[in-house]
Amino acid sequence: MPGAAEKGTELSERIESFMEALKRGGGQHSSEDMAQETVGLLHQIVAHGRWSNAGELMELIRKEGRQMTAAQPLETTVGNMVRRVLKIISEEYGRLHGPNDESDQQESLHKLLTDGGLNEDFSLHYAQLQAIKNIAMQALEHIHSNEVIMTIGYSRTVEAFLKVAAQKWKFHVIVAECAPFCQGHKMLISRQENKQGQFLKSRNPLTRISSCSKLLITYF
Repeated sequence: MPGAAEKGTELSERIESFMEALKRGGGQHSSEDMAQETVGLLHQIVAHGRWSNAGELMELIRKEGRQMTAAQPLETTVGNMVRRVLKIISEEYGRLHGPNDESDQQESLHKLLTDGGLNEDFSLHYAQLQAIKNIAMQALEHIHSNEVIMTIGYSRTVEAFLKVAAQKWKFHVIVAECAPFCQGHKMLISRQENKQGQFLKSRNPLTRISSCSKLLITYF
């Protein structure tokens, strides 16, 4: 089937390109960009990869995930997204077939992809993983006046979250700079330019964490 072969080649080339970008320095890109690209690739693997049951799909995801994380071990976002996708697949299979189903290896591709099955469910989660705006809009429920908040490195999700909170509250933010890539510097510059909260750089975040009321960490 030429169409499937072409898509497989295109996917392989895209994965190779992503791995090369990671090797050149994943820290040069935001965590959000890394997460978006990782999830996008995994989405394509689900749609176009060679698998016939949930076990084969999870093994395929693990294989590609190991290669991507090995390309840049310091970039934890990639591994986090791979684990998240594996969890989605496992949960969806359990929902469709129940925890005591022992016919995993015999389940057909058709059964897994019909009646609102795996592919549809993954697409739903894929959209949710991209919903930065929805996450940011919840900021006022979690951040309050005069709080001391710590975050690590740079993330557009955290940046948007703090931006919404700053519309109502005054608060302090300690940013761990995240050597060797020092993404925290980008967060400091961005937020100080917009005068949103008081941002302080920290090279030793563990010494400051006891004074913080919240720690903001994101997949992307």
